[in-house]
Amino acid sequence: MPKDFVPIKLRKLLFCLPAAAVMFACGCAPQAQTARTVAVSIADSLFFTPSVAAARVEAGSDFTVTLDMLHGYAFVGCDYGDYTAEELPGGDVRLTLRSVTAPVRVVVTSEEVYRESQHTVTQCSVVYDYNGGVYNGASRHNESYTLTEHLRPNTWTARGLQREGYTLLGWNTAADGSGKHIGLGSRVTVEDGGEVTLYAEWVQWLPEGDLLYDVMPEGTVTLTGYRGSGDGDMFVLPAYIDGNAVTRVAASFTTNIPCGSISSPVLVLPDTLVTVENGAFGHSAFRELYFFDNLKSINESAFGYNIVTYHVNAAEPPAFQAVNNSSYYADLVDRVIVNKDKPKIVLFAGCSFAYGVNSNMVDNSFDGRYVVCNLGCNGDINGAFQMEILLEYLGEGDVLVHSPEEMSAPQLMSSFYLDGRMFIMVEGNYDLISLVDFSQNDLFFRAYNHFRVVRENEDECTYADGRTESFNEYGDFVYPRPYDESGEVERDVSYSDDMYNFAPEMLTEEGIAKLAGYYAAAEAKGAKVCITYAPVNSSAQTGVDVYEAGRQFDEKFKSLLAPYGYTVISDYRDYIYPGRYFYDSDYHLNDYGAIVRSVGLIEDLRAAGV
Repeated sequence: MPKDFVPIKLRKLLFCLPAAAVMFACGCAPQAQTARTVAVSIADSLFFTPSVAAARVEAGSDFTVTLDMLHGYAFVGCDYGDYTAEELPGGDVRLTLRSVTAPVRVVVTSEEVYRESQHTVTQCSVVYDYNGGVYNGASRHNESYTLTEHLRPNTWTARGLQREGYTLLGWNTAADGSGKHIGLGSRVTVEDGGEVTLYAEWVQWLPEGDLLYDVMPEGTVTLTGYRGSGDGDMFVLPAYIDGNAVTRVAASFTTNIPCGSISSPVLVLPDTLVTVENGAFGHSAFRELYFFDNLKSINESAFGYNIVTYHVNAAEPPAFQAVNNSSYYADLVDRVIVNKDKPKIVLFAGCSFAYGVNSNMVDNSFDGRYVVCNLGCNGDINGAFQMEILLEYLGEGDVLVHSPEEMSAPQLMSSFYLDGRMFIMVEGNYDLISLVDFSQNDLFFRAYNHFRVVRENEDECTYADGRTESFNEYGDFVYPRPYDESGEVERDVSYSDDMYNFAPEMLTEEGIAKLAGYYAAAEAKGAKVCITYAPVNSSAQTGVDVYEAGRQFDEKFKSLLAPYGYTVISDYRDYIYPGRYFYDSDYHLNDYGAIVRSVGLIEDLRAAGV
């Protein structure tokens, strides 16, 4: 124990005693005359650390203290009437209270300082070259974009652009199709003030003589069989036969076909198609599929296997850009895309990051050396597809910070369930889906059909709409989630009916093996992987104490990660907080809780070598 150590209770007593009594308590003889002193203290704050929290000064003299400001926060003022504040190198502040004549407790106010301006407007344009197609008698047009909600423009869906005998597959940055492919309605990168030219990418229909079909009474066509060789690079179904729209592919389409099985690797469905019956492509080997989002009826039974890669073209207007927070995911990824060649700190988890981190603090704490991207979205939505999208854009010098929620099977890779929310997340940029390997998941069309049904109940919106009212440029949820200090004890309760806790049973060998594979892929691209913990409410108990459940989870998690050379950079106990720091669930932090968590996370990242 250091010689100058004074127990807290004694320190409080000394602070309250008159000067003579203090001298007596310390074993000091009182002097004949003692100058009158007054007590000065600085109220506690998370946003700075004072060099001296409390002291006594001679009445009428000045009191000076240095405030070590939290990264991302600046001094605004204090409630003492006569003071000066000098900003020091590094952002610290030297605060001087002038002529202190009476005891005073000073409250200092500070404010968050953003490194970047919020949601700057982008002006850009795209030249659409029809590349052999015709629209309103023209061969190209220029479209200007003023982007207030998004970083990248959504491309023209080209409804009405036609070329006889061809399907429009999308746009391409090269006229011969050798450049980058962009789906209809998906996004393209254009610099502010810049312009790009996109060329229509056409694919030719199968010969009509290779097809068996029925013309239905309403004047539509149902494809009933195939009589070709089926070995081309692309198998492109026609949109029209004899002027009639092809709307259905019958179950019999590949039954008893002369070639035995269609070996073409890529299937392209037309934008006129409404229904694909079960078993329609049972005798085929397609690994890649292009279709339009106006397709109404299709399921996994149409194929005898799982498709690997899907490309979705927009034929319908968006419905969720203006109303659903999950739709902001495309914008979160856009921040990663436009900064692909810059060092980034990418925060990936469920909504425990969306609600539970102050990215501006992270940005400031590393002096802007990294672009901070918060990809926290929803822990119940398939984490594998999100990870595979992210991996496409990670590079040398990036830091992947993964904080899997302890009750999220999708984040822990023990569940790969898909539903319509996946499509809501990428509605603003369907091309993100094409980055994912779905060969091990047979729920893709189930998710698509769920999305389609939900979409029918929503009003149409536009790609110009967005959710910047809910999120800042980093991806943090910004609706006020106040912390009421006056009632903090009463708020130490569970917000999820005692349902949320660490769940070691969700950790599986197979899931962690898959997760470790993603970590290895990130490292192979030059990124550093940091695994941390998501916040848990200490009041959320489900028969097992939160700390005990955390101990079990931590032990099992580290044990499963160890064979792959990974560990956790954080102590799970540092991320267990009382209920006062939570908002509406036991994993959504309030504004103050997000700051507390960010302070700990920054310390963990620094200790891990970031």
